Formats: sequence, C-alpha cells, structure tokens
Amino acid sequence: MSEHFVGVRDLQQQDWRDLFRTARFGMVSYPLLVGSGASRVTADRRWLANRTFIGNDSGGRIILGTTKEAFFSLDRLALFLGTAPLDLTLALNLDGGSVACQSVSVAGFTRDFCGDWETKYEQGQIQLLQRLIALPRRGLPIIVAVLPR
Repeated sequence: MSEHFVGVRDLQQQDWRDLFRTARFGMVSYPLLVGSGASRVTADRRWLANRTFIGNDSGGRIILGTTKEAFFSLDRLALFLGTAPLDLTLALNLDGGSVACQSVSVAGFTRDFCGDWETKYEQGQIQLLQRLIALPRRGLPIIVAVLPR
C-alpha cells in the first residue's frame, strides 16, 4: 500500500486510514484468513459458499483464488489455506456467497467463473440457496487489476 509495497496488510495493529495516506491504491476487506496468531473468522460456520481470497506468499508473490463451488465456510477456508501448499503468509477474504466471481484473461488464457448458489447446513440438513435472478448472471462490480510497471 505504498510505492514500495504491494500486498495484503494485517490491520490488527495498524489503522487502515494511516496506510491509505501513503497508498497509491488500496481496498479494505475482512476477515483475515491466514496470518500470525489465531484465526479472526467469526462468521457463522453453517454458511457454505463460493469464496474469493487474496494473499501473499513467503516469496513475495500475490495469490488470487476463487473456489468453484459452495463448499467452504470461512473458518474451513482459513484452515484449508493455512495448510495448503501455497506457502501463504497472509490471506484475506474478499467476498463470498453466490456472487463470488473470478474472471482472468492473461496471454491467451481466459477463465470466467461466477457462482450460482450457496448452502446452509443446519440441524443435520443442507439447504440450497439458488440465486434469485435468472440468466444472464452478473459479476461483482469490484475489479482487482494486475498490470506490469
């Protein structure tokens, strides 16, 4: 969040307004899924949804990811990312639910995905929540762009 830093910041000990004063670009989201200390996920674990995250690995790379199905609660995603072979040092939840999207276009490779449903597990039953609006689906009006310098 400065001319010399690109990546995720842990805001537990920092005020985001202070960071934005020196930032060229930035955004704030929650919860932090992977980081130092205990998990900060407090969301209802019964909601299983498509999830999107952004993270830093120990090599300084930025990792963007989207799950393909409504499989993860936030706490399960945090556990998965913490043990996955991605070497993440920080990972931040960006969104979730049926609107979690990913569209990638790089050097001839194109991937477009947008979730259609989410589930809730309660009292031993899984409830399927399909989106209410029929096709054409709409993506989130949030853009994260990675551009060469």
